[in-house]
Amino acid sequence: MRVIRRFLPVLLLVPLGAAPVRAQSWWGVTYAPSIPLSNTKDFADNASWRGINLEYKKAVKENVTAGLSFGWHVFDDRTDEVLSGFGVDISGDQFRYINSFPLLANVSYFLGKPGGVRPFIGADVGVYIMEHRLDIGLYSIHETNAHFGFGPEAGFAYPIKPNMSLLLTGRYNYALSAGSVDTQQYLNFGIGFAWNQGF
Repeated sequence: MRVIRRFLPVLLLVPLGAAPVRAQSWWGVTYAPSIPLSNTKDFADNASWRGINLEYKKAVKENVTAGLSFGWHVFDDRTDEVLSGFGVDISGDQFRYINSFPLLANVSYFLGKPGGVRPFIGADVGVYIMEHRLDIGLYSIHETNAHFGFGPEAGFAYPIKPNMSLLLTGRYNYALSAGSVDTQQYLNFGIGFAWNQGF
């Protein structure tokens, strides 16, 4: 978590620093609920209503952008099932949490014409910093790892006024195993706004 605290202010300022928008660039922010899959669902079964994505894109050629994205997605669950994890078997009333911070580079391809509805598909790759925490009674066990991962995505931008669009996105997140934590998978959806020019 120390690594995240150090870089979080810088990452939050990346899109703000892009506020003087240049031609063929955008920055966006979306509210991002998520659905856990596979091992992520085994640890924290509930859909997450807590999440945010920030992104910056810049055109590198016609209809193609390259950029960066940052997210924070939180999963939680309460259960009394026996858990085999962290090298032990644990039973009792448990509170389980996953904090996922994807730090990704992306390439996107846009359809449509500038100024109109712009559907797009993209590919993200980078690092998922993930904290798994288990609270049981007076004890708390946690592990934080940097997982290499990737996330194909799709979405569209719908113009609502000059240089501003409604943004809807969906991304499948796949983080490879790291430390004692197996691969992690989840879907997240985004709804928000993109401040753009030339799109």
